[in-house]
Amino acid sequence: MSFIIAVRNLTLRILFRVLRPMIFLMDPEQAHYSMKRIGVFLGSNPITKAFTSLLFDYGHKSLNIEVDGIKYRNPIGLSAGFDKDGELTKIYPNLGFGLAELGSITGEICPGNPGKRLFRMVKSKSIVVWYGLNNMGAEKLSSRLAGQKFGRLRVGINAALSNMSSEFDLDSSIADYLKTMTLFKDIGDYYTVNISCPNTQEGEPFVDKDKLDALLTAINKHIRPITAKPIYVKLAADMSVEEINTIVDACVEHNMEGVVCTNLAKPKYNTEHRPEEYPTTKGLLPAGKGAMSGLPLQRISTNVVRHVYRRTRGKLTIIGVGGIFNAKDAYEKITSGASLCHMITTMIFDGPQNINEINRGLVKLLKADGFNTIAEAVGSRNPLPKVQQPTQLKLVQSA
Repeated sequence: MSFIIAVRNLTLRILFRVLRPMIFLMDPEQAHYSMKRIGVFLGSNPITKAFTSLLFDYGHKSLNIEVDGIKYRNPIGLSAGFDKDGELTKIYPNLGFGLAELGSITGEICPGNPGKRLFRMVKSKSIVVWYGLNNMGAEKLSSRLAGQKFGRLRVGINAALSNMSSEFDLDSSIADYLKTMTLFKDIGDYYTVNISCPNTQEGEPFVDKDKLDALLTAINKHIRPITAKPIYVKLAADMSVEEINTIVDACVEHNMEGVVCTNLAKPKYNTEHRPEEYPTTKGLLPAGKGAMSGLPLQRISTNVVRHVYRRTRGKLTIIGVGGIFNAKDAYEKITSGASLCHMITTMIFDGPQNINEINRGLVKLLKADGFNTIAEAVGSRNPLPKVQQPTQLKLVQSA
C-alpha cells in the first residue's frame, strides 16, 4: 500500500509541475478563485469527494492528536486567508487536511483593499498578500454555515476587526470581535482572535497591552459563558521579543488556550526574500504595503514558536504557521512546541498532493525518533529551561 501511495503522489507531483506554468500565467487572485470553484465542485457530491480522497487523502493513527479537548485526525491544517467565506469545508478532509481555519471573518462586510491584491514571488517561494480582510461579514457567513456538519474536519473561526476605517475606537472595535464570535458560537471547533493582520487601515492596535487586556477581558466576559470552544490569539511575525512577551503573558493572564505563530511577514523587517521580486519594486503595490507568506516566514515563525513554548513552559497551545513545504518543516515546528500546523503556500507552489506527502513524512519522522504519536513529539527538541528553585534558608537556633 505504501508503494502504491508513493507512486500516486509522484504521478500527481509530475502532473502539477506540468500544469503549474499554465496556472501561473493567470492573475494570482483569479487563479485563486478558479481553484476555489474547482474545490466547490469536488465537494458537491459523494462521487467527486470519493475520487478526491482516492487521489489525495492519507491517514495514520500516529497522526491523531487531541488538543484542548478537540480530537484531530492529523495536525496539518489550512491557514486562514485561503477560504475567507467558508466555501470549501466539504472537500478539505478529502484532500487530507485535519483542520481548516475559515476567514478572517469580520463583524461587518469588508470589500478589502482596492486594486491588485495578490502577487507571486517564485524565487522567494512566497505569496504577497494585500487583500485587506475581504469577506462577506459574520452575519451572512454564520447564517450560511449554521447547522453544517464538518465530519472529520475540525474548523477554526478566525475573527478579525472590520477593515472599514483608519480611525480606531476601542469600544466599537471590541464589539466587532464580539459580534463575530457570538454569531459563530455554535459553528466550528475553536476561535482564533486575529489581532495581527498587516493589511488593515488601522494597523495592529491590540498589540498595545492595555487595549489587548480590554479585548481579552471582554471576550472572557461575553464569549466564555456562551461557548466552551478554545480561544487562540494570532501573533504578528515582526514583533520584538518584548512585544511577543507582552501578548503571550496577557494570554496566560486571561486564560486563553493558546496562540497562533505567526501572521504574514512585512518586507520592511524581513531579509529572507529577494527584494527585487517584491511588487513594490515593480510599481505594482504602494511602498510599505502587503505582507509575505511562505519561505520568508519559515525561520521567523519557528523561532517565535520556540520562544513562546519556552516562555510559557508549554502551558499554551501553539499552532505553527509559516513556510511549511515538507514534513521536515512541519516536524521542526512540532518539535519546537507546536501541537498543530497551518499552511497555504505549499499548495500553490507544490500542489495539493503535498498535504498527504507531509502527513506521510511525519509518520516516518515520528518512527525514526521513537515516538508513537504527534503529542509525544511536541517540544521534544526544545528543552525547557530549568526552574530556579528558591534558596532554602536554614534557620539555626542559637544555643
